[in-house]
This record gives sequence, C-alpha cells and structure tokens, in this order.
Amino acid sequence: DPHTVLLVDDLDTAGDQSITAGERLAPIDIDQPAYLIYTSGTTGRPKGVVVSHRGLADLDAEQVSALTMNGGSRTLHLASPSFDASILEVIMAVGATATMHIAPAGMVGGRELAELMADAAITHAFLTPSLLTTMSPDDLPQLESLVIGGESPNSEAVRRWAVGRRVINAYGPTETTVVATMSQPIAPNDAVTIGRPIRGVSAMVLDERLRPVPPGTIGELYLCGSHLARGYHRVPSLTSKHFIANPLSHDGERMYRTGDLVRWTADRSLEFRGRSDHQTKVRGHRIELGEVDAALVADHAVREAVTVVSGAGETARLVAYVVAAAGSLDPSACRAVRDRLADR
Repeated sequence: DPHTVLLVDDLDTAGDQSITAGERLAPIDIDQPAYLIYTSGTTGRPKGVVVSHRGLADLDAEQVSALTMNGGSRTLHLASPSFDASILEVIMAVGATATMHIAPAGMVGGRELAELMADAAITHAFLTPSLLTTMSPDDLPQLESLVIGGESPNSEAVRRWAVGRRVINAYGPTETTVVATMSQPIAPNDAVTIGRPIRGVSAMVLDERLRPVPPGTIGELYLCGSHLARGYHRVPSLTSKHFIANPLSHDGERMYRTGDLVRWTADRSLEFRGRSDHQTKVRGHRIELGEVDAALVADHAVREAVTVVSGAGETARLVAYVVAAAGSLDPSACRAVRDRLADR
C-alpha cells in the first residue's frame, strides 16, 4: 500500500534474530552502500541506485566551501527522501554543523514556503528552479546562498534571485552521489551553465564512438571518479550498460553514461544542451517517459500509448495519449485508466 507509513521506532527490531548485535555495531567500510534511491526506468519498473559512502565527504567539503557555510548557518530540509536532493540537504547541514529546519510534509512552494523560510531565518537552501518562479527573492532577505538543480533553470528567474545573494547551479545524476558539477556563483547577467566537476569527479564529453569532442562541440557527458554508484540493485545487465569501462584509462576505471548532451564553453564550463533519449524532468523529478508508456500498455484497456510533457516549469505536466485495446475509451474509462496508473 503506497499510503502506509512505517514508524521505525515501532518496528520489532529487537526480536529480529537475522541481524546480530555484532553486525549492527561493525565498522562501516567506505565502499559499502550508504543509501539506495529508486529512479524512473524505461521498462516500466523503477531501478534502485546503490550509492556508497565514498563520494559523500567530497560533496560535504565542496558545499561548505562553495556556499561559505559555518556553524551559524540555517539550512532548509524540504526534499522528499525519494529525491536525492534530500541527501544534499542533510550533508549541507551536518557538514557545516549548521541548524537544519525541516519543512512540514506536503509543502511544495509559493507563499507558504517563503513564509516558512523567512520565519526560520534560512540562510542556505536547495530549491528546484521551478520553485523560484513561485516566490519572490524580496521576501527572503536573510537567504545568503541558494543551490538550484534537478532541472534546467529559467534564466530570467535565476537573474532575479542572483541579485544580492550567492546562487549556484548544481548538476548530478543519482548515479554520481547527488552532485557531479557546480557552477561558480552566478551574476545577474551571466549565462547559466552546470559548471565544472567538483572534487572527486572528472568529466568527459564524447561522441558516439567514445572519442573526446572539441570544445564548443555537442557530445554526451560521461562522468568518472570515486563518486560513481556501485550500480543498480540486482539488475547487472542495466549496470553494465550504463557503467562502462573508460577507454582512456588503463587501470580499469569505470565511467557513467549520463545520456545528457553538453558542450565545453570557452572557460571550460559545461553547458547543458538536452537529452539523447526520452528522459525528462518535471519539477525536479527524473522521469523516463517510457516507464509511463510501459505501465499504460500493461493495462488491459490500452493497446498503445505515448506520453509527453506539456508546459514547462511549475506548469509542466505529463500527458498520455492512448489507443484502446478494443473499441474506444469514454471519459469514465479514461478516468479509470488514469486512476489505475496513479496507483501503480
């Protein structure tokens, strides 16, 4: 049941003999899994990304330095645990020994979020770019540093928010421990890029034959380094497809194929130029449109389906077009298909 809430304190872990006290208290190795987060998958089944502890220290150090944080900073914890930005938020607070203010469940933006941030005197936060359009930067004079990410930003909104505060655009697939690149603080008239690799990460822009492309030429972004996830939970075929050997390395280093199209700019920053497949972002959530299509055609009432994104930013929504398995779908039948899809 997707609506069931499990309270960890109430679970009978003391009576579980499958985990020994020695296992619970054993030292943790840096290459052991730190967390697992599921992302959308083209087959209709989400895939679990197993991330180790190895990249977390680099992420911590990078954020504290880039955002000029200290023990007096006040951070916001807004993201759902199903979104790896929640890891970024926890690391942001813990790494700087800062105060973290946890937003109530269900808060999505607008005046309600702006009032909460103002009342809590938030100085550092992570927000998706679409959230910026629902609030005014004038309402948050205490906000010193803002990290944006999860989707392509609206340049005009970034310019407004960049006046009088530090705004940094962060980029990173779940498979690379939350953040792989960060921009320099963005000035109001700057072009918005995804910046340069953070410590522990290296980036390559390659063509379809895995050869580096010249600066200014669009290619696919591949990421290397200690931040790479261990792979997809119990899906070795998918792991081997996306985590591949680096042809430019002789020590067995892996690289992750992002599917993102980018180009190097003159100052060696990376400029995002779209996707090489049907993956998209809606309000920061990574979505494989093929997953929605696969779930729809698995419904007994649907023979064919195609899903697209309508609108942009806060107004973006998924729209699916379907062909009935038999006859036609009247409005009530369409609602029934939509309800079954929502449950799944």
